[in-house]
Amino acid sequence: MAQAPRAPELGQPGKDVVWVPTPERLIVRMLQMADTTSADLVVDLGSGDGRIPIAAAKRFGARGLGIEYDEGLVQLSIRSARREGVAERVRFLREDLFQADLSGASVVALYVSPEIMLRLRPRLFALKPATRIVSHQFTLDDWEPDESATVEGRPAYLWVVPARVHGSWRLRLGADEYVLRLAQEYQKLSGSAEAAGTRNPVFGARLRGEAIRFMFVDRNGDPRAVEGEVKGDAMHGSAHAYHQPESAWSARRVP
Repeated sequence: MAQAPRAPELGQPGKDVVWVPTPERLIVRMLQMADTTSADLVVDLGSGDGRIPIAAAKRFGARGLGIEYDEGLVQLSIRSARREGVAERVRFLREDLFQADLSGASVVALYVSPEIMLRLRPRLFALKPATRIVSHQFTLDDWEPDESATVEGRPAYLWVVPARVHGSWRLRLGADEYVLRLAQEYQKLSGSAEAAGTRNPVFGARLRGEAIRFMFVDRNGDPRAVEGEVKGDAMHGSAHAYHQPESAWSARRVP
């Protein structure tokens, strides 16, 4: 008869991290910050005893995938998922967290060291736009979080992977056309909108996943508040100006 996996000990060393559990209330808050639903695949990198994928499945109806290098923790997690009645929605794999396939993830959860966070940052930023990343305790350095929360004195952070908008766009707003030039640093944007030889700065610009918003002064001297959605090489949405009706806008990336 196979022996049941032994429960992990606090501070138990692993390949890249030591095992320290995330409190249950904080797990729930992290998954709430990520707007987790039954449509999501929650991937936990360094899943330990499996509590985050199991909570995602049990409380939010999501699918869960735990990536853990310690075989004993993997087996313990599998047993826990069966005990909690979510084995059909949760998988646990013994894999290196730097090699794991994240292409299907819509939510990625982390509780790893600052060094590991920095090593993972390029992979996380390269995920498909609107993927949500939640972390217990540690940040992604100069990639600022979109939200933060504190539960039982412990911090949690959320990032929403931004669409890629760096470059030039041809923007149409009513009968007017502008060249929109954007520079991007993670979700923060700067740039200008140019029409008829006049260039005005873009300000208040920001991305949250595929949602974009910014302001600029149009060719008539009116401030325009613009919001919309990015889909690959196209954007569209609505624009607002004081004492003027809402108008539609669209943009295409200039090759």
